[in-house]
Amino acid sequence: MTHRLLLPLLLTMLLSGCGFHLRGQIEFSPLLAVPYVNGKDSQFVSALSAGLRQSGIVPTKDPSNSTAIIDLIAVEFDRMANSIDSRGVATGYLLTYKVSYRVVNRSGRVLVENAQVGLTRNLTYQSTQVLQKEAEESALTKTMIDDIVRQMVRRLGSVSYSRIRARGFAPVSPQLQVAGS
Repeated sequence: MTHRLLLPLLLTMLLSGCGFHLRGQIEFSPLLAVPYVNGKDSQFVSALSAGLRQSGIVPTKDPSNSTAIIDLIAVEFDRMANSIDSRGVATGYLLTYKVSYRVVNRSGRVLVENAQVGLTRNLTYQSTQVLQKEAEESALTKTMIDDIVRQMVRRLGSVSYSRIRARGFAPVSPQLQVAGS
């Protein structure tokens, strides 16, 4: 009986002593309290907006009500033949997804300069499995978008007043900015 109680206690002590901690919720700066996501790729804009909502930030659809603008400079998806068979038919593709973005506050000061997030995945392909591979490519592309959104949200969590002060800018109160518009 004592051994049954001692083992979970010992495991708990070992895990807490090794530095293991759950990641927890990302705490965002007030500068990103109400962001506006600006971009031409509606699929990525909606995915990023959903990712921000999952992290506790509610993006606005009106840029005049925002505290910051996440400007998607470029969203690029590329599908390139990686290998071909003896008949010249592609048997593998290299899928590349890149997003370039910047974050600007309401007064036009750049909080995050041109940043880029990109992923590359391999997709093997056989001409006899066209429908399955199209579905697999679509699922892989969605997974790539989700991964890039998670990376961007983590990076946006590092935007803070200290970065702005280090550049010599005075912090801007988001409440004053929103109320003044």
